[in-house]
Amino acid sequence: MEPKQAQSTDQAERRKLIRSKIHVGLAAFGTLSAVAGIGVVINGGLYFDRTKVMIGVGIIVVSTILYISMLFVSADE
Repeated sequence: MEPKQAQSTDQAERRKLIRSKIHVGLAAFGTLSAVAGIGVVINGGLYFDRTKVMIGVGIIVVSTILYISMLFVSADE
């Protein structure tokens, strides 16, 4: 019965590693999209385009929520 326990432990470690990589990827994506949102806001502000500014603010809000949600994911998952 020991080999099955070793396999399940290995699979659990792999799942944990994959989840960790996905969380890091999502956090990086959230950060980069916030930077893109800031760029859209600046561009809209330069041309006095209120629509671009609002779109940029929306991008920043969504990406910030995505990034913050990564902070509340349990480490045991």
